[in-house]
Amino acid sequence: MRLIDEINNKFKSISIIGLAKNAGKTVALNYLIDKANQEKITIGLTSTGRDGESSDLVTNTEKPTIFVEEGVLVATARHALLLSDAKVEILEVTNYNTPMGEVVISKVKHSGNIQIAGPANTKEIKEVSDILIKYGAQVVFVDGAIDRKASSSPIITDACIIATGAVLSRDIKKVVEKTAYTIECYQLKEVDKQIKDKINEIASTCIISNTGKIIKLNVKTGITAGKMITENIDKNTTCVYVKGAITSLLIKELCQSEFIKGFKLVIDDATKIFIDNHHWNEAKKRGLKVETINAIKVVALTLNPVSPEGYCFDSAEFSEKMKYYIKNTNIIDVVSGGE
Repeated sequence: MRLIDEINNKFKSISIIGLAKNAGKTVALNYLIDKANQEKITIGLTSTGRDGESSDLVTNTEKPTIFVEEGVLVATARHALLLSDAKVEILEVTNYNTPMGEVVISKVKHSGNIQIAGPANTKEIKEVSDILIKYGAQVVFVDGAIDRKASSSPIITDACIIATGAVLSRDIKKVVEKTAYTIECYQLKEVDKQIKDKINEIASTCIISNTGKIIKLNVKTGITAGKMITENIDKNTTCVYVKGAITSLLIKELCQSEFIKGFKLVIDDATKIFIDNHHWNEAKKRGLKVETINAIKVVALTLNPVSPEGYCFDSAEFSEKMKYYIKNTNIIDVVSGGE
């Protein structure tokens, strides 16, 4: 099944996140817009940041613009519409504000380039996506900024597409390693329902033992919780739930526990992982198991073998190496033609 058909058949909303600036996120979005247009699928577009401008506002390098055909539904800031050359019909003005003005729901009447600047608040992203669906979008694509990967959380969108590319490193091996690590995190399995229900009821960082004992820890975030957690872990511990982000420091402290092989670490979802792959691999070697409250569905990994810094990878080699290390994931080179 082709990617656009799988998306249309299974999901209502998809986030697209890049592993670095210029990793090919906008190229991937344009690829999906084009495929949807070919199949006459009505799509909605919004963003957690700003995209579609012709040059990068930070690096001053050229960027791919976002081209939309008639019928596409867009949720973007009022001023972003004024900077677009696509002609639109305004359907609704929302109460969601951005630095570029309130978010406006519109429908493209004449094709052209468009700039997208949606709400940064995750709750508002979800609500804006629902509005686009109300106006007829069969699937909504959420352009997720690199520093806002929370848009891929399953409480915001149904699934995600991850964009990676040569820009991550001149060393193709390092790009593959970083990408494979991210995919591994995003494919963590969901914890069993009994534990999930118990954690949702407690709703805070806690330790669960096989005797039924539950220790609720008085910590505001998981970032500094490592020492307190390790002090309360024993041979009967079966589950440690950390609410919020988990960091390299926390994982390093958990690895000092002699009981690390006996329990599983449970987190909300993969967007809460802020650990470098070195500490992640060390924790796995020590026997740490990690599961999530909400699993994330990765429907595809897109590849961009070209870096704006002037170098590129061989497209076939890049794709081949990714497919060797990353299994059970659609891998698409959107620069050389995709599927």
